[in-house]
Amino acid sequence: MRRVPVVLTILTLLLFTCAHRNEKRVIFIGLDGADWRLLDRFVADATMPQLGAILEHAERRVLLTQHPPLSPLVWTTMMTGVSPLRHRILDFTRYSPATRAQEPITSDERAVPAIWNMAASHGKRVGVFGMWATYPPEPGIVLTDRDLPRDYVAATELIHSKARAWIRANEPDLAIVYFQGTDEIGHFTSGDVEKSRAYFHRIDEILGDYRALAEELHAQLVIASDHGFDWGGKHDESSTATATAAKWHRNEGIFVRWPHAKAIKEPMRVDQICSTLLEILDMHGGAAPASGADLSRESGGRSGRRSTGDEQVAKLKALGYLSSTAPAPKTTTGTRTPQSFNNEGLILRETGRDDAAERAFMQALTLDPNYASAKQNLDDLLAKRGIEKLRARDCKGAVADLRRVAKESALLWASIAAAEGCLGNDRAAEDAVRRSLALNPNQPELRRLVD
Repeated sequence: MRRVPVVLTILTLLLFTCAHRNEKRVIFIGLDGADWRLLDRFVADATMPQLGAILEHAERRVLLTQHPPLSPLVWTTMMTGVSPLRHRILDFTRYSPATRAQEPITSDERAVPAIWNMAASHGKRVGVFGMWATYPPEPGIVLTDRDLPRDYVAATELIHSKARAWIRANEPDLAIVYFQGTDEIGHFTSGDVEKSRAYFHRIDEILGDYRALAEELHAQLVIASDHGFDWGGKHDESSTATATAAKWHRNEGIFVRWPHAKAIKEPMRVDQICSTLLEILDMHGGAAPASGADLSRESGGRSGRRSTGDEQVAKLKALGYLSSTAPAPKTTTGTRTPQSFNNEGLILRETGRDDAAERAFMQALTLDPNYASAKQNLDDLLAKRGIEKLRARDCKGAVADLRRVAKESALLWASIAAAEGCLGNDRAAEDAVRRSLALNPNQPELRRLVD
């Protein structure tokens, strides 16, 4: 008679254990700028043995970034599944509506739900630590990007200690833990491998801690970066200068999914991260929003914490991500910076929407007429479009575009000459030829036209 309760108890425990093991959970670790070329080297020489052990039972891929490869834009794409043109996080900073000073970009600027909104709306328990654009905090945001010290080593330890304790205590369905230090150390050391070794060894220990947590929770562990970094590369450009810091970024980031059959698979894109996490969470009805979808953000749940973000702005300037910390010009009442319009223009140009790109560059220059990057990008766009119009025999359109940007370019003045000649404006064509020759006398075929 005693055996029946014992059998029932065993069956109950087995059912509970099976149910627990079948729970769909994921711990996502974001390592900004992590690059396989460095990580493979550190795995091979035992600097990162924990990562090596993870890779023995993991799916491994290259993760292709988007352009421009700037952290707030890319991480928000990873967390929403849509382009910056949809999620609207387009710069590192914005103009504060209250003070008009620049402050780190905020969650208020995001126009679509992030994965923590999607998961929470499906009744999932969520914890997010240190991710870009999470201030003011929404439900599920435990540690915002403004809660961190400026020093990347101190920030790493704070994030890890809080995230590890919270995950163990709360057993979330989705935990997102982001470390920026893996990118910062690259910029501050100009990609010096040896100077980075001790920090990456510490990151390896941290990865081991999260693998252990994933085992405890029967969760999957996903590790990813927003872009790579050219460790040991030879660059004439500074790794911390505003105009050149991003030139140290490589297109190829990392993706790891553990536990999984060991495999090296084809590359994936940063905009596929959100749908991958939703798949692990078994949220079949909560797929990442398609680009162009009409989605409203969740609201409410803001904490009472206030932060100006001055420390974060200073750090961004030190890293070369900000050219200026000037307050908003008196001509605008909006929150968008010249850099946000410039970045939008670059994305639009890359997707072939040249007219919209031109408007974005012009908006950047309206806010800051001396913004060199926007000027150059607009000039490049108009020159390219003018040449294309000339080839298509749209000579009037070619003249209109090319005369705006010709300046000191012998090639563009020669193109203007061809377009004016096409229109029958012989005098204007001859003048353009002479201006081209003045800039580059070594054009014998062009010189014969005026000699």
